[in-house]
Amino acid sequence: MAANNVPKKREEEYTTNKVLVVFSLCLLGVLVLMGIKNMVNYGSSYLTGMMLIRVLIGVSALCVIIGIIKMIREKQSKISTAMRILTGKNIFIVSFVSLIVFTLTYKYLFLVFNIFYVALPALAVYYLIFHSYQREFFVIAVDGGVAGVLLFIVRRAVASSQMKIAWAAVAIMAVILIVQAVIVAKIKSNDGKLKVGAKEYDFAFSKNAYTMMFLTPLVMTALVALGAATSVTIGFYAIIVVAAYLFVTAVYYTVKLM
Repeated sequence: MAANNVPKKREEEYTTNKVLVVFSLCLLGVLVLMGIKNMVNYGSSYLTGMMLIRVLIGVSALCVIIGIIKMIREKQSKISTAMRILTGKNIFIVSFVSLIVFTLTYKYLFLVFNIFYVALPALAVYYLIFHSYQREFFVIAVDGGVAGVLLFIVRRAVASSQMKIAWAAVAIMAVILIVQAVIVAKIKSNDGKLKVGAKEYDFAFSKNAYTMMFLTPLVMTALVALGAATSVTIGFYAIIVVAAYLFVTAVYYTVKLM
């Protein structure tokens, strides 16, 4: 019995370590960006800050190449990457994300700092949800996150009377609703299985999960549309409703894990 638990324990430890690494990297990224922002805020250190960004872009690009080379070697040598964190694929993904972040920072500078201050921690949280919670809650969390971002855009658009942008945001959420409904319906009709190409994924969702995955994007679309059709104040309250919805579902699925 104890021997049977060893692989499961190893997998849990591996998942925990992966989540900790992602959280650490995202925190490091935020701290680095804060340091860069402090540098470029002042004329005396502006050039140093810009030079640092260029160096980080170069290092990220080099690590992308290293990740690709390592992936090729692992494939050619048939090296198993299971239960390993420092793999070519992981190096490539982290380096590629880093390259995008620092390239956008170099190009747009002050316009993107606040975006990455939110995006990087959000990335870490979604990574935690993906690996630690039920798959349906990850889908729900994505729906809520997208709706929150779109409501932020809607509020800005309504405040500046750019209604085309506001209704474009509603259209995006509506497309997500339709696509998700079609995919979830297909999974449900196939007894929890979804075939993509040659691969088949088994989700084993409960009936309640299907209800939540049908209902959530519908609610989020209605909230985004409400924000576009009313006022900036109502849009703000809609964001609060999205946050409350995610909080309640997070508590529910946390209790289910116990």
